[in-house]
Amino acid sequence: MKSIVLPERYLSIISKIVLSAKENNFEAYIVGGFVRDLFLDREPKDLDIMVCSKNEIADRQFSGINFSKILAKKYSLHNPVVFERFGTSKLFIDSEEVEFVMPRKEYYEFDSRNPDTTLGSLEEDALRRDFTINALFLRLSDMTILDFTSKGIKDIKNKTIRVTDPKNAEIIFRQDPLRILRAVRQSLQLGFSIETITYDAMKTSAKRIDIVSPERIRDELNKIIIEHTPSKAFLMMDDINLLQEILPELARLKNLEQPTKYHFDDVFTHTLKILDRTRNDVTLRMSALLHDIGKFKTYKKTGNKISFLGHESESAKESEDILKRLKYPKDFIVRVSSIIKNHMYPKMYTNDWSDSAIRKFFKRCGNEFDLIMEISKADYGKINDENKLSELNARIEDLKLKNMLYPKGEMFSGKELMEIFDKPAGKWIKIAKNKIEELQIENPKITKDRAIKAIKELNIL
Repeated sequence: MKSIVLPERYLSIISKIVLSAKENNFEAYIVGGFVRDLFLDREPKDLDIMVCSKNEIADRQFSGINFSKILAKKYSLHNPVVFERFGTSKLFIDSEEVEFVMPRKEYYEFDSRNPDTTLGSLEEDALRRDFTINALFLRLSDMTILDFTSKGIKDIKNKTIRVTDPKNAEIIFRQDPLRILRAVRQSLQLGFSIETITYDAMKTSAKRIDIVSPERIRDELNKIIIEHTPSKAFLMMDDINLLQEILPELARLKNLEQPTKYHFDDVFTHTLKILDRTRNDVTLRMSALLHDIGKFKTYKKTGNKISFLGHESESAKESEDILKRLKYPKDFIVRVSSIIKNHMYPKMYTNDWSDSAIRKFFKRCGNEFDLIMEISKADYGKINDENKLSELNARIEDLKLKNMLYPKGEMFSGKELMEIFDKPAGKWIKIAKNKIEELQIENPKITKDRAIKAIKELNIL
């Protein structure tokens, strides 16, 4: 069996746990994905410690909580955060968050993925977990691996994802449908295949995803889209009927043809290709995933031709609705919407654009300029379009060097305008500032005297 080597960053933490367990008559185990990652030589995270008291049964039910309190007191740590319903607690040790749990059994209500728990045996705890590769225990007193499913180590070697109890595979996913999405994610992250019984159960249980909170789905999607080839996960989600449940707007893009003048793939296939072409930034990847989402509503058939009219605005609007549904933060929604809304503008560039037109484009992009250019490059893909983007970038850089791209700061504050024109505050200040900004875009070196003259000519004073 592979020898287990703990990462150096966790050695001090594990040492404290082992010593305290020995002193206080506990048995401690590292459990879950941390052990799996040790076998795979991946950097592990999310250190979960299962603790069993060797004393009376009454003590065992809160062994994880009690042990974390002992540790906190012994090493002068902040008090643990306790979750009594689940018999768990969290404690920061050496700047790492560590979760302490008891071995437990779980009981689910039909319409909830949040179980009631009770004290269980080590084997019962292993079998309540999702996949065999995540059900390995490392006993810290002697560094022994416990594999209660008898398939965990073998499945790691064979790169296989399998439910802990194949006879009840469908029940495992129906109890907690988020496991379906986790299986998809872990298959992508680890490069593992999903065993047939497990895969079929995912497929038949997909509709149960509606009992999972939007926030949990969002968190899994965020992890998926930053992987190396996220398209594989979305193709799998489509195959098991999960995509239709969580992102129906994306699923309906399948077989939606596009003008061959621009793209040869249907919108769904094209979207996944763009997703893979972008770097693993959550904002950029989500923008790529949703950048054509509005084409379903905006396409127009004319004979055998299909044209899209204003899809970027519709896509931006639909992306906002989708991201709100999945409980994304407001600032994230605003950024993605802006990128999608403007991702077509670089394609409109021609070499006869004036410097003023380039300044207007740059201002329109705002803080998302770099991401808009990235998604545009990924979207177009043709040599002539890439040349356009390169030329546009070069002109922007040239204007930057000349300090002629966009002036920093405002020319006049509202107070200064009131003093110059001896006029109290009012709507006229906003109109005046907008005019100055317009003049600065035309000519960043415009003088204050010329700006004042232009404001007088507005007849707003």
